[in-house]
Amino acid sequence: MLRRCLQELGADTTNGTVPDDLVIVQVGDLVHKGPDSPGVLALVDRMMAGSPGRWIQLIGNHEAQEGLGGPAFWPETLTDSLRADLRRWVDADQARLAVALDTVEYGPALVTHAGLTRPKWLALGRPDGAGEAAMALNKEFAADPELAFAAGEWLGVRPRLPVGVAWASPRELLVSWDMEQLPFSQVHGHANPRRWSTDTWAPGLPRRTTRRASADPQRRHSDFPWPGGEHIVCVDPDYGADEAAVPLVPLIVNGEVLV
Repeated sequence: MLRRCLQELGADTTNGTVPDDLVIVQVGDLVHKGPDSPGVLALVDRMMAGSPGRWIQLIGNHEAQEGLGGPAFWPETLTDSLRADLRRWVDADQARLAVALDTVEYGPALVTHAGLTRPKWLALGRPDGAGEAAMALNKEFAADPELAFAAGEWLGVRPRLPVGVAWASPRELLVSWDMEQLPFSQVHGHANPRRWSTDTWAPGLPRRTTRRASADPQRRHSDFPWPGGEHIVCVDPDYGADEAAVPLVPLIVNGEVLV
């Protein structure tokens, strides 16, 4: 699915090159999603080598448990060699927690794996812009991975720290910003607040938020516009450990990378 998606964007998956007018941001969870984690990592490694600066790799909670400082929760683990590849990406600044974009469609946008909750934003010092938030998150990851990868309700424990951007559930994210002003737009993966099999929103989401939201079952994207013009957009396709049932469809925006 990843190879097909990249080829439809005009990328050469053999040489690892992307068109000159394209930057790809992959929002994490490359591993444990489908039957060929090693193949996915090899493809991404090739793309990053062939297109320096044009492939931005974000870290999800599944990568985080593979020697990057996140809590272990998934029974499947990678080989030592593949874990070393992930560490190499981090050490070479090829993989990070966050990136900021300036987009035509959504304005300044913070892109992370799971989204930045309001308590985490407050803990970072209330950064005004998406660029400042991305820099703060990446700095925190380098200094204190345990803090950066703090888990939330999905591990069944009451978090002692604000849930990190690799672990926030859709409910934690959307409830935290309900009736609050978003400082900037956000794009994330991790888990979709839409239940595609029943065409309903996940339980526990604020009705004020879902009333103005939209969901695209073909792309498996959901969009939550905020009164101030900002958006929270989820692009997670809801893949499990088996082969994907639907194609992988990217969110395409016009703009540039800020940080």
